Amino acid sequence: MPAFKPYPFAFIQNTVKPIEEATISIMTNALHYGGGIFGGLKAYDTPKGMGIFRLDDHLARMQTSAKILRFPYTFNNKVVSQQIIDLATKNKLTGKTYIRPILYRSDTQLSPDISGEYDLAIYMLEMTADYLATSDGLSVCVSSWQRNSDNALPPRTKATGGYLNSALAIHDAKQGGYDSAIMLNHRGEVSEGAVMNLFLVKNGMLVTPSMEADILEGITRRTIMELAVELGISVQERPVSRSELYSADELFFCGTAVEISWCKSVDNVEISAHTGHITAKLTQAFASLPKTHPHLYTLLG
Repeated sequence: MPAFKPYPFAFIQNTVKPIEEATISIMTNALHYGGGIFGGLKAYDTPKGMGIFRLDDHLARMQTSAKILRFPYTFNNKVVSQQIIDLATKNKLTGKTYIRPILYRSDTQLSPDISGEYDLAIYMLEMTADYLATSDGLSVCVSSWQRNSDNALPPRTKATGGYLNSALAIHDAKQGGYDSAIMLNHRGEVSEGAVMNLFLVKNGMLVTPSMEADILEGITRRTIMELAVELGISVQERPVSRSELYSADELFFCGTAVEISWCKSVDNVEISAHTGHITAKLTQAFASLPKTHPHLYTLLG
């Protein structure tokens, strides 16, 4: 069963259309050169109705990504926020929903220049299953593919073209019988998962690679660090060596789609046979956010 099912309406070219009509030309510049940035948001059922998690933070990150990549960003985030809310309302969200806004170079000129025409499109997917099946833990490997560096194509921007790097890592991992991959940076340090941030636990300390490791500035990552502080769990952001993965007491991925997904092994080295104590505490706290931290959700009304 596919993990995602599209909702009936999308936003494109400044209008709402049925999803099957939300199309672009095969000549679209972004299709050829990867000229786009995207966001990954999620809506949840809260005690006060459906709410979108950290909507303003996601849009601010998209705007920052555009600034770094020199994309023109002429969109007012308050307007974009309302467009997302209106589209979600029209789609009548029924449960966990993945929301994908994408800013892309929409003209059909045959040139990889940054300058050009840009459009903002938005569509929504009902999550009918978990993104990764994590009940038994994930078996992951360290990829032979290196994470693209900040001086090549900054991973913090969520540039569409940069995800071919992730696709190579995921493909090789699955060909090798693993569920996903961990990537190293150009210094040989741990960066992040192929499409998600990474945490490890050692001697009761929660550790995650720092921003200098060529990682995405994950909003779920930030939330987990905030929750850890509330729960009295010490957190370190620092360089992480590959061998630390094998000696970790607990290891988990995090992100919008995967939420918190624990890893049972790395390169066939067992990390834990079950969800670790700290991972479990954070997973429970994250699942309780709609009740305990309602201010993080933008309600649909």
